[in-house]
Amino acid sequence: MTSSPLRQLISQLESNGELSRISVSVDPLLEIAAITNRTCKQPQGGKALLFEHPEGSQFEIATNLFGSSTRVCMALGVADLNEWSNRLQVLLDRIPGLDAESLDRQIAALPEFSRFAPFVAAEPDPALIPMNPPNLDCFPFLQSWPGDGAAEGHSRYITLPQVFTTDPDGGTRNCGVYRVQQRGEREVAIQWKAGSGAYRHAEQFRQAGKIMPVAIVLGGDPATLFSAMFPLPGDLDEMTFAGFMRGVSLATAACLNVPLQIPAGAEVVIEGYVEPGDTAIEGPFGNHTGFYSTAAMAALMRVTSIRHRQDAIIPATVVGPPPMEDCWMAKAWERLLVVFLRRFVPAIKDIHFPFEWVFHQSAIISLENPQPGMVRNISAQLWALPWFKSARILLFITAADEPIGLSQAAWKAMNMTEFTDDIFYDKVTDRLALDATGCRSSRPKVKTSAECSALVTHRWKEYGLA
Repeated sequence: MTSSPLRQLISQLESNGELSRISVSVDPLLEIAAITNRTCKQPQGGKALLFEHPEGSQFEIATNLFGSSTRVCMALGVADLNEWSNRLQVLLDRIPGLDAESLDRQIAALPEFSRFAPFVAAEPDPALIPMNPPNLDCFPFLQSWPGDGAAEGHSRYITLPQVFTTDPDGGTRNCGVYRVQQRGEREVAIQWKAGSGAYRHAEQFRQAGKIMPVAIVLGGDPATLFSAMFPLPGDLDEMTFAGFMRGVSLATAACLNVPLQIPAGAEVVIEGYVEPGDTAIEGPFGNHTGFYSTAAMAALMRVTSIRHRQDAIIPATVVGPPPMEDCWMAKAWERLLVVFLRRFVPAIKDIHFPFEWVFHQSAIISLENPQPGMVRNISAQLWALPWFKSARILLFITAADEPIGLSQAAWKAMNMTEFTDDIFYDKVTDRLALDATGCRSSRPKVKTSAECSALVTHRWKEYGLA
């Protein structure tokens, strides 16, 4: 059994009691997703799951690897996600005039960041075995929900893909996590949304009339996967960002059939091309809303080669109504985003993405010493940033010592919001901001008697309630 970053993580999770092995045969069509969904709903996200015998495949499947705060930290090699926040804070402090429009270039120009650019390994990963002929049907890709892919009958999806592309000149690399639908032995449909890095690259190739090389990587260093999921500013290189967060440059190697560099240590590498304007109907796909996204046109990638480890493990995730694994993964981005926001809006103390809101760019935001009119101005500033351009709701509360929670925020929203003056609605984009800070209220706040609290604490056992 060869070593790889994914196997090292699985071994670590198992040693810490964070992994369950499923040794019986389990169907990748719906059954694995149903098991994973039920596990994700358990307290603190349940355990990571390793399916040792998926029906119809020699390869194992791992799900819910990052489905708790503990496992996210273990995967990223930190004791607490605030370690990442502190590291980013130190970096941004070196930029005197932070500018949202050029933030990616400002960060990339810092030697403290650029020194973590990936290095090129001397040769391709020898553990990756070419599959001749390439055949995607050999892999146990999941169908999560009964209606997935029903438009054209392709129900299996690659759900944790790291999709690598570049511009036509090969100068700007992008790594993103996009929805990838398997369509037979040698085709996939990739749903990269307008505005994403891969979409911009595809448009550039289409305008140039050139075929676009694409590589899909499964496994590897989790830091690369998280960087690919984060909405990093502009064209900031995900591989360099992953190295920065790891504190060490990551290795890359050349693909076999396409002119792309990919991270070393992968479980599976799928290479191919997208012809200009070549599309297929992808979907529908069950997602976090509890409904299916509608079927839509997606880029059609024709697979030219597949390499895999002999004992490859396929990482997968299941998307559905929260709580799910991706909710915990989003917490890592939350801790980084607050650092960016504090630089642009110093009044912000903290933010919180409730699991129920997180995929609509919606957040609860706490403010230090809020003043009348402040929320209107700050919400306008945030809506101008790429991270909140489509935020359905921003709820502002007064900063407090305790961590922000949805229950606390909902209580304040109902009791502190003056609905005639404290709701700000953008009719053009249907965005909403609520001022629940109570900064204009003249009502005195209820406070606990410090003397009585000390007395009760001292006599608590005497009451017989301990």
